Amino acid sequence: MNKSVLKAVLRKNKWFASLPPSLADDILRLGRIRTADDSLIYSATDSRDGLLALISGQVRLTGFSRSGNPSFLLVSSPGSWIGLTSALDGRAYGYDAFAIGKTVLFHLSQERFDALINESNANYSAFVRLVCDHLRVSIQNLIILRNRRPLHRLAQELRRLAERHGRQTKKGLVIDLRLSQEDLAVMIGVGRQTINRLLRSLEQDGIATTKYASVTIHNLPAIERLSSSDGVDS
Repeated sequence: MNKSVLKAVLRKNKWFASLPPSLADDILRLGRIRTADDSLIYSATDSRDGLLALISGQVRLTGFSRSGNPSFLLVSSPGSWIGLTSALDGRAYGYDAFAIGKTVLFHLSQERFDALINESNANYSAFVRLVCDHLRVSIQNLIILRNRRPLHRLAQELRRLAERHGRQTKKGLVIDLRLSQEDLAVMIGVGRQTINRLLRSLEQDGIATTKYASVTIHNLPAIERLSSSDGVDS
């Protein structure tokens, strides 16, 4: 892959875009392109193997409860980095990463990552900042999950997916990520009956419709209003 194209995709991530040019160039020089196609990238119990950035395609990060049911689901977008916590602390990943369809990844191996962070305190601190970014997002999502009503959580998730993965068509903005209703339920922390009710409500109001593995948003301003309104449970 052309280096300038690769760099442009990675710079979609604010963290990478803010790196000193010398460190960004070192990461690009040391990393390698990997491909996957409907396959497991790593499992929750796998040992660390550096870190990865999504260049194109789709990666789903899934955690499971003790009963084997999905406990969370996150869809990564191009420019996103995964595996960093394990690369730093040496522990297993803790969640599965699965490539959906043809996926291109940028892989910085553990050996090269270790060499890079051991080179200087500045390099190490740069990757710690990325962990902090991930932590802030996780806390924000937890607050939303605990305090906002399900309809507003669904609207916020659809807005996020639309911004990162939406495809404009004559019928509306299509989110074609092979997401089932069960997947959406896991993403916002509700049961199957609740997600069915919420999706029917959006369809009845002409805001969005769902088909197998896709969602079409017909009224994006309405989704934006729902996602930004208070919608806080008392």
